[in-house]
Amino acid sequence: MFKSSSWFTLTISIITSVTIWLLTPLLTSHREPWDADDGFYLAALLIAGAVAGTITPKPLWAHYAGSFIGQLGYELLFLGVGPLVIIGAVFLLGYCILYSLAAGLAGLIRTRMQKRLTND
Repeated sequence: MFKSSSWFTLTISIITSVTIWLLTPLLTSHREPWDADDGFYLAALLIAGAVAGTITPKPLWAHYAGSFIGQLGYELLFLGVGPLVIIGAVFLLGYCILYSLAAGLAGLIRTRMQKRLTND
């Protein structure tokens, strides 16, 4: 079934994605990160993805799934279900790609640095 690394990656991605939503009201005047100004949500996704990818580089699918589960779960549990929840979930599917790309790039950099350090 799932390897322990998959569960760990999934968990880290859920936590970092929920953190985006938890910090949004504190850092902006909005409840939802995509309502904030100046690319806040895009930057938050890239930063959170990079942090998650640095902690646990693989598997990439678990970063994507964790990001989606974390963000949608937060919305459903803490913001409630409204008439736009389906549209929001569809948008999340796209936004999670950015998160995953950042996680993948950070994971690649981490892996290459580790190889370089072990070879020296």
